[in-house]
Amino acid sequence: MKRIKVDVAELKGGMYVALLDRPWLETPFMFQGFEIRDDSEIKLLQQFCRHVYIDITRSSLAAGEIEKLLNARGKKVEIGISAEKPKVAAKPSFFYRLLAFLSQFDPTGRIAHKIEGSHKYRIKSSLKKEMPQAANAYEVALSAVNDVLERLSTGRAVDIDQVRESVNPMIESVLRNPGAMTWFVLLKKRDSYSYNHSIASSVWATVLGRHLGFDRPTLNLLALGGLLLDVGKAKLPESLLRKETDITESERRLLQEHVDIGLEMVRDTSGIGREVLDMIACHHERYDGSGYPRGLAGSDIPVYGRIAGLIDCYDAMTSCRSYAPAMSSYEAIRELNSMAGVHFQKELVEQFVQALGMFPAGSIVELNSGEIGVVVEQNRVRRLRPKIMILLDAAKQPVSRHKVIDLRKISGDSREKGASWILAGHEPGAFGIDPAHYFIA
Repeated sequence: MKRIKVDVAELKGGMYVALLDRPWLETPFMFQGFEIRDDSEIKLLQQFCRHVYIDITRSSLAAGEIEKLLNARGKKVEIGISAEKPKVAAKPSFFYRLLAFLSQFDPTGRIAHKIEGSHKYRIKSSLKKEMPQAANAYEVALSAVNDVLERLSTGRAVDIDQVRESVNPMIESVLRNPGAMTWFVLLKKRDSYSYNHSIASSVWATVLGRHLGFDRPTLNLLALGGLLLDVGKAKLPESLLRKETDITESERRLLQEHVDIGLEMVRDTSGIGREVLDMIACHHERYDGSGYPRGLAGSDIPVYGRIAGLIDCYDAMTSCRSYAPAMSSYEAIRELNSMAGVHFQKELVEQFVQALGMFPAGSIVELNSGEIGVVVEQNRVRRLRPKIMILLDAAKQPVSRHKVIDLRKISGDSREKGASWILAGHEPGAFGIDPAHYFIA
């Protein structure tokens, strides 16, 4: 790659920022490498950096334009001659090579973090083995949610240490195998929306954080913030929360007050950090400024707030509420993709889709043959080609024997005989199917 050092005052849209003059984690930028799309990103770079390194080959702005721009400012740059060229790397030390080898067998990702600066978590447990652990973690978290809401509704303070302890089993389960906790949350979609939404939001935030390589303290913050997103609703009338008919404008304003109410309830609680407060404050803000309560937009929404808004929206869409039926995970992901760059940061949506997959374990899907099955294992490389257990035949009748097919081993080319692919995703509980009966390794 050809990289050139550019002063932040000389940045322009279309340039691809490959490297900063400081660690990425010391800035609001979540992704290590991005193309500048608007002036707000330039202004943010100017706040945190003096110079950055532009990757010529990945910039949509033509090399000639970059050269012309810099020359006009007296830099005398010739792209391809003066542009920095990659140096020949020295042979890694024995210690480095040893760590790299050991990292292959480290499910915690700590060794990878030491040598690469970011965590790379690995699957440590099979889905079948992890499901009982996920179920237990869910019950522990459910007990914590009940306690939090009871305390807050009666004016008592939340025991944050107890809540942190209660989400630990969930975080550990996600780290061992995110598919199990994902599946169990989807199984509970028909339970109380309020309680399941709190736990599910905590799980989705942790799954995304795991995918992004966040360290354990950061995952703790995400899990805690997800659990507390809607605590303010504990102070709202139950009749309003359960109302099945259209709400009035005054009722809508009252419902939106749950954000500020929630902040007020936990702001002075010892152990609640700025990141958690950002998640509560901003989970209804939107990237284009159309959200509430403050109408924040773009980089004005803190990173943790952007994550909170995305996972809160996804879980709401995949849940059955009094005013809307549940979407399948596939439909919700497609809806989020349509919101990318508008309601939510495009790169964040892309990372969430990669973390969760188009068809998470436990999803009910329909094949092109008309058969109905449940996804029992993700394909981490080809997300649309998971492993599926067939439950209903083309006539939507129960099969006499449950067979498991691995779509990655079957052609998806419609021109080939015997080709198979997923035609559609269905909402939880469709066709009377309870995926809890079918989890396998």
